Amino acid sequence: MNKAFIVGAGVTLAGLLIAPTFVGNSVESQTRAAIEKIDDHPLYSASVLSYDKGWFSSTATIELSLEIDTLLAAQQIDPAEQDTPDKPVVIAKVNAFHGPVYFGDGVGIAKVKYNASVDGNMLREYVTWQENQPFYYNEGKVGLFNGLSYTDTIPALKALENDGDIEFVFSGFNGEASDEGGATRYIGSSKSVEISGAGFSLGMLNTTVDMTYHGDFMAAISGKLFESDAALTAEQIEFSDSTDTNVIIDTLRMITSTDIDEQANTADIYLEYAVDDIKGAAQEASDIAIGIAVNNLDIDFIEAYQEFSNASLMVPSEDLPEKLQVFIKDNLLQQLQTEPEINIKKLAMTLPEGSIKGTANSKLTGITSLPDTMEDVAYWVSHLLMDAQISADKAFVESMASGYMVAELAANPQTQGMTADELKSAAEQQVPMVLDSFVQQGLLKETERGFETSFALKDGTATINGTEVPLPFAQ
Repeated sequence: MNKAFIVGAGVTLAGLLIAPTFVGNSVESQTRAAIEKIDDHPLYSASVLSYDKGWFSSTATIELSLEIDTLLAAQQIDPAEQDTPDKPVVIAKVNAFHGPVYFGDGVGIAKVKYNASVDGNMLREYVTWQENQPFYYNEGKVGLFNGLSYTDTIPALKALENDGDIEFVFSGFNGEASDEGGATRYIGSSKSVEISGAGFSLGMLNTTVDMTYHGDFMAAISGKLFESDAALTAEQIEFSDSTDTNVIIDTLRMITSTDIDEQANTADIYLEYAVDDIKGAAQEASDIAIGIAVNNLDIDFIEAYQEFSNASLMVPSEDLPEKLQVFIKDNLLQQLQTEPEINIKKLAMTLPEGSIKGTANSKLTGITSLPDTMEDVAYWVSHLLMDAQISADKAFVESMASGYMVAELAANPQTQGMTADELKSAAEQQVPMVLDSFVQQGLLKETERGFETSFALKDGTATINGTEVPLPFAQ
């Protein structure tokens, strides 16, 4: 037999036998570091109750709790005088099988194969689920190149009978994460949630979450920003109450993304809410969307604010304004110098009468120092660039104007004796004259479909549809 082959095989075998202990050491150090990060947060407490490390596998028991009493005490509130539940405590058990070739409930190749479970037995006082099943279970592996993949599960839950109080039924949740070239994609879903009580009911069908993120667990624990895209979708939501209110929402979506420019040390964050259709007793609407982009956020400022926000939980409420002023004085200029933007990328809605849509962009520029007082409106306006456009169908504008005028007439002492139909008729007669007056003043522009208007602000000067308008303050 080839001697080189025998030597090479021996080295490989020795490596496979020795490597698990180094992997085990890494798993333990990362686990303890993560627990320390969680424990550093003033609202949480975390500790490793036990850690048994073997050559090929490790087992840990971890305690997590919410420090409600500490929070109340910091706000100078006596926990004994509050109707608060006992401190929530969660016990998690983690089993890790060390690679690169792991053994355990199977054999495979990975840096670590693991499973983690939370029994949640203290919650059985409030909800019930299948016996001998954990409240949360997560099983996955970290690949040889640190790619993460896993599945997780929350079982079907049902609130215990409690003398007619709120009832809760949850179908359960299943998720799966996979490695996608340096990013982790997570897809999870739940079939239904039902909540009902005295005089109301709320139901949600087919909720899904689809998230792709770059970053690691330690970054998330530390509150650091990392690039991500996420979408939360509920196929249908229905609400009803004892007043015969019944609202049905078809396809509600929340979309968010975070993009990071490492060279500039800034982040752009986008958030969008959208509804395909909503039906209610008072009104119907469809194609509703609002999307807001907050750009050029200084990452150091965001992380400093997160630290301040966490620390403020332990600051008495009467001392918080002073602490906030100090934080602003020390940190805000750094953020303003990146020329932050708040842009409304989408604004749309369709009613039976017609549609409306618009966009708006705003940006702070040229700031080199903070004003003497943060309430100096003229200072902020002098550094604000803004432009906005909005357009709407004629029937939509007339309907909105009529509704506004009905409310105004109803509040007028001279018309309080009029019926609802009389108020509506009076408003409808005045609406064309009011809209025509706005057109004549240049506040609105009439189009083939309806009306539109544009607004701009630059160098402290405002214009509406190109016509300069005075501002009630001056620099």
